[in-house]
Amino acid sequence: MPRHIARVASALVAAAGALTGCSGGSEPSPGTTPPAISPSATTLNFDAACTSEVLLPLLKSTFDDPSRDLIIDRVDIQRCRNGYAHAFAVPRQNPSASPQYESEQLFMRYVSGQWTTVAQGTGISCTDPDLESDLLTVCTALGYRS
Repeated sequence: MPRHIARVASALVAAAGALTGCSGGSEPSPGTTPPAISPSATTLNFDAACTSEVLLPLLKSTFDDPSRDLIIDRVDIQRCRNGYAHAFAVPRQNPSASPQYESEQLFMRYVSGQWTTVAQGTGISCTDPDLESDLLTVCTALGYRS
C-alpha cells in the first residue's frame, strides 16, 4: 500500500501543479509520508475544497490511464467532516469489449489547504476491528465510529 499511496501523492502533486502553474514533486520512498497536496494557489476553506470540482481533477490525474481504458468519470464523496473526506474515484463504464474497473475508495485529510491520502483501497471498512491508528482517527472524525 505505501507504494500506491506514494503514486497517488505524486500524481496529486502533478495535478496541483497543473492547477497552480507550479511544477510537480518527486515520488516519496516507500514507507515515507506522502507530500501534502495543495488544490489551488489560494488556500480553500475545507467546505470549498471538499467538492467534486476540486477533487475530480486530482483523482483523474492520479488514476486516469488511457492506455488501459481507465478514465475516472466522477468522484462520489461519501462524507466530508472535521478536515477529512471519504470518497470514491468512479471510472467510466467502458464498452463491453473493453476492461471494466471498480471504483477506488480513498480516505483523505485536509490541513492548511492541502490534501493527503491517509488510506485507499476497495477492501477498507471503518467497521473493521483492527484498523491502523491513522485510519481509526479518520473514521472517528468522519462519524463512522465513536
